[in-house]
Amino acid sequence: MAVKWMDRQGRTPGGVVGAWWNVVVCGVIAVGSLVSALTAGHGSERLFFGIGVFVITAALEVVFVRNLRQQMARRRGE
Repeated sequence: MAVKWMDRQGRTPGGVVGAWWNVVVCGVIAVGSLVSALTAGHGSERLFFGIGVFVITAALEVVFVRNLRQQMARRRGE
């Protein structure tokens, strides 16, 4: 059973600011891992690891962007 003040809170602790932070940081990690994997040239293990990290962060990015859109919609009152 949820408490009323909990119903008004978003899932991100920082609200809209926290949601933006998640989107930006995850995007930087995703791009950085892919660039690092493609420019390193130290074997296929590093390439597969970089692509794996990119796939995981891309999936997280989708979740974070969805959460940000929900936060923005709540703030606008939709």
